[in-house]
Order: sequence, then structure tokens, then C-alpha cells
Amino acid sequence: MYTILVALGVGAVAGAIWTALGLWKTWAFGIVLGITVALVCFIVLSRRMAKRVEPVFEQVQRQIQQGNTKLALRSLEEMLPLGRWQVLLTGQLHAQMGSLCFTMGEEARALEHLEKASPRLADGQLFLASLYYRKKNVDRAKQVLDTAIKYNKKQVMLYNVYAWILNKEGDREGAIEQLLRCLKVEKNNETTKDNLQRVQNGKKMNMKPFQMSWYSLQLEKLPASLRQGQAMSGRRGFRQKRGRR
Repeated sequence: MYTILVALGVGAVAGAIWTALGLWKTWAFGIVLGITVALVCFIVLSRRMAKRVEPVFEQVQRQIQQGNTKLALRSLEEMLPLGRWQVLLTGQLHAQMGSLCFTMGEEARALEHLEKASPRLADGQLFLASLYYRKKNVDRAKQVLDTAIKYNKKQVMLYNVYAWILNKEGDREGAIEQLLRCLKVEKNNETTKDNLQRVQNGKKMNMKPFQMSWYSLQLEKLPASLRQGQAMSGRRGFRQKRGRR
């Protein structure tokens, strides 16, 4: 990352100058000074980059809310060069682009981006695991979820989706294990408790409490009640727009 390289360079120069001038404690303090200057420089550069990036993310959010997903995707793609400067930005951008491509039905393109996404972003990893599972690559889907859980230990949905896949594949013991892992982290989560009881009793897991976060993965069909709710919401929005004309 350029930000890190620039910060290290500035710190090294500051430490070298202090040592060359033979000032107080020469090279010993020069090292301390160099590290301090590098950290300060890194923080300043990161904050400046954040100020450039935040308005674009807000713009992308507005574009998505307005239904302009293709325009939002283009805005994110234009931000990719900034990933050379901001730590973790590239992985975040690929996660968002992959998620958008997934919702647009462009699965090949979604897979390309999500493979480059940061495992710290649970939503992107859920889409990636879903893609692999629907392509019958169960082992890869499990690998994705294993890695995602390492970085997102408190994300209840990751454990439940993992358990759902295992239970669907006939691995009831594995599903129970994942739900018990979840309860160790979030012991009062009612959805996980309910699903654990269901699996223990040989029943199908209930993922409805996760609502659209679950159905957007396309592992189960969207219930008619939710489809009607979305349709009504869309019609209300249409009427409101017409009313403002």
C-alpha cells in the first residue's frame, strides 16, 4: 500500500536526519523518532484518504437505493485505483461489487469479485459461499465460511448458514457443532437456539428470522408474503414519486 510505503519513507528520513546530525542519543532516539513520525504520517494520510472515499460510498448507497445498481457498480469500479493508497479498501470494494453483481444475476462476475473480497466482510463471504454451494462445490463453500467465521466470530448468520448447508447435506452432527459454536459466542440468540433444537429433533432449520439477508442468498425461495410486501413497497414508492410531480 502506498500509504504505508510513504509513511515508512518519511519516518526513515526523519530518523536518518536526526542520527546524521548527531543529536540527543543519536541513532537510538533516531529509531524511536522514525517510528513515531511514520505512525503519525500514516494516520494523517489514512484520514485524508477516508475523507475522499466516504462521499463516494454515500453516493453509491444513494444510487443503490434509487435502483441504479449498474451506476453504483461503475462508481465502485472507478474507486479501485484508490485501493493502492487505502489499507483494506480494495477488499471492501470487491466485496461490494461482487454483492451487487450477485443481486443482478451476473454470477460469473460476482464470483470474480468476491474471490478478491476481504474475509472480514461477512455479507460478501455469505454470497461467495452461496455461489459455491449452488454450483455443487460444497467443500469450497465450507472453506469460505470457516475463514469468514475466523474474522467475524460474532456474526450469528454465518454459523446458521454453515449449519443449514451441513444439515442440507445430511451432516446433522456438523450442523449441531456449528450452532453450538455460535451459542458460545452469542448464548442468548433465540434463532440459533431454535435451529439447534430443530436439528437435534431431525427437523428443517428455520432461516426466516434473518429475512432478506437470508433470502438474498437464493438458497431458499422467497415466501409469497415477502414478495407481496416488496411489491407493495415498490408501488407505494412509485405513487409517492408521481405525487411529487
